[in-house]
Amino acid sequence: MGTKKLDQKLDQVDIKQTRPIRFKDDAINKIKKQNIDFGKRSYVFFPFIVSKDSHQKGLKLRVYKGSLGDKTTKKVFYIQYWFNGRAQKYRLGDYSQRFGVRECDEELIKIHRDHTDPETGFWIKDPNITKRDEKRFVEKPDTTVAKAYTVNDVIEAYCGAAIFDEEAERGFSKDRKDGYRTKKHAREWFRCMAGYNQRQTLIDFYDDDDGSGVAEFKSNKKLRIAKPVSWRDLFRKFPPGKGILKDRVYYNRRKKQTYTIPASQNYAIYDHDIGKSLMSKLTPGDIEHFIKNLSSMAVKESYVQVFITLWIYARKRGWLGTNPGECPFFNQTVFIKKEKRKEDPYKNIAIEDPGQLALFWQCCEELSPQFPFKAELHQFMLLTAMRKTECLKMEKKFIDFDKGTLFIPKGISKTKYRDEELPITPELEVLLRNILDLGKRPEFGFYKMKDFRWLFATRAWKSERYFNKEFRMSTKARLGGDEQFIPVLRKLMQEKADDPALLYAPKILRKTYITKSQQIFAGRSEITQQMSRHRNIDVLNSHYNKPGIETRREYASEVSKAFPFIQRRTA
Repeated sequence: MGTKKLDQKLDQVDIKQTRPIRFKDDAINKIKKQNIDFGKRSYVFFPFIVSKDSHQKGLKLRVYKGSLGDKTTKKVFYIQYWFNGRAQKYRLGDYSQRFGVRECDEELIKIHRDHTDPETGFWIKDPNITKRDEKRFVEKPDTTVAKAYTVNDVIEAYCGAAIFDEEAERGFSKDRKDGYRTKKHAREWFRCMAGYNQRQTLIDFYDDDDGSGVAEFKSNKKLRIAKPVSWRDLFRKFPPGKGILKDRVYYNRRKKQTYTIPASQNYAIYDHDIGKSLMSKLTPGDIEHFIKNLSSMAVKESYVQVFITLWIYARKRGWLGTNPGECPFFNQTVFIKKEKRKEDPYKNIAIEDPGQLALFWQCCEELSPQFPFKAELHQFMLLTAMRKTECLKMEKKFIDFDKGTLFIPKGISKTKYRDEELPITPELEVLLRNILDLGKRPEFGFYKMKDFRWLFATRAWKSERYFNKEFRMSTKARLGGDEQFIPVLRKLMQEKADDPALLYAPKILRKTYITKSQQIFAGRSEITQQMSRHRNIDVLNSHYNKPGIETRREYASEVSKAFPFIQRRTA
C-alpha cells in the first residue's frame, strides 16, 4: 500500500477534525473552545500543516470541550500512524508551558527513532505497546558498578555529613563490629581523616551514656569562626587544603617538654591529593606513597587502619558495587618498613609484694589532700580490676550499699557486651565511703548535690560553673585524667621504698588484681575471668561457667584479704 493511500485512510479514520493549523505555539494558543462548533462531540482534532515525508506526519492536536463552566481548554498532542493494518493513535503529551511545540517535536523524534524503519519510514513497532511494557517491566540496574565517590566523600559521610542522595548517619562507626567508637578513638580517627587542620578546633568529642564517642561543635573565638551547624557546614567552612596547620606543637605534661612535629610528617587524608581519588580505584601503592613521609611506624599503621575502615564503610553501603572483593589493604598488603619498638617497661609487671601494695595505698592516702579523687581513682582501680577509662565514667547512682553491689553498665565497659555487677567487699565499701566523704570538704560542696552524677569529680573549672545544673550533669564535670598525679605518686613510692628503680603505672593495678586472683584460686582461670570481666578465655568457661553474685562475692572477699591495710578515714 502506497504512502498516498495510507494518508487517505488515516484522514478517513478521524472524522472529527477541523481545518489544519501551523505547528507553532502561537497558532495553538489562538484556538479557543468558544470559537469551535463541537456539536455533540466532546473533542475535535486539528491536523498540523507538516511535510508528508517528515517525522511529523500524522501529528494532530486534540482539543477537549470540557464542562460547561470550565474556562480552560485542554489540548493534547497525538500522533496517528498505520501499524499492522490498523490505524493507531499515540498520546505524546498535554500542551502546556512546559510541554510546547519544541518539546513535542523532541519526543516525536525519539519515538520515530525507536519505532520506525529508517529507510521506508513505516512503523515497525507500536509505541503504545512499548509504553505498556515499560510499566510492567523494570530494567535491573547494574549494581556491580561502583559509585564515583572519592575518598573525601566517604570521609564526610563517615563523620556524619549527608552525601549526595544518601542521608546523614551518626558518625564514627566501627568497621568490623557493631556500635560506635569511643571518644578517644573518634578523636584519633578524625585527626587522621580530616584533622591537622583548623577545622579540628571547632570540634569537641565526648562519650555519651552508651559509651560512644560523639562530636560536639563549638566556635573558635580566636580565629573568629562561628560554630558549625552540621558536618556539611564544617567541611564547607574548611574545604580541602584550607586551614592546614604548618607545624603541630604539643606539650608533654609528663616530661614537661614542648615538641614540634613538622607538617611534612603529619597530615590529614582530606587535605591530601589522595582524598580526591575514587575510593573504588584506591590501591596499596597509593597508600604506600601517601604514608612514606609520616613520622613513625605506629602513625603509618594507624593511617592504614583508617583506610581499611573507610573502605569497609563504603562497601557496607554499596558504594563499591556488589562484588568489590576483599579489601585491598588487608593482610599487610601495604608495605611498612618495620622499626624497632621501644620495650614497654610495664608490660609484664604486677605488684606482688604485700609490703609494696601497702606502700602504694599509704602514698595514695598521703597525696589525697593534694590530689583529691585522683588518688582515690588509683585505689579504686586496684580493688575492682576495672580499667581507668571505665572508672572515670562511674556514677554515684551505680553504688548500692543495701544490695552490696556496684553496677557497671555495658555502655562504659570496653567490650560493651552486657551489664555487669561487682560485689562490694568490706574493703571496697570503706574506699567508696571515703570517696563520698570528699564532698564534706568546703571546695567540693557541689559533690553532695543530688544531680551531680560522677563518682570521680574534677576541679579543673571555676566554682561558678558547678552551680549550673547542665554543667554538673555533663561529662566536663567528671575527672578527665591523672597525668600530673602519676609522676608524683611514683616519686613518693620510690623515696619511701628507697628504691629509685621502682616502677609504677596505672595499668599494673588491673594486672595486680588478676595476678592475686590467680595465686589465691590456684590458677582457676574461670574465676579470674568473672572477677576481671574478661569476655573470653575459652569456649567452655565463656559459655557455661557463669557464677552468680553471691558466688562472686565469696571470690572477691578472698582476693580482698590481700589488702588488710585499708582503713576508714576519720572525718
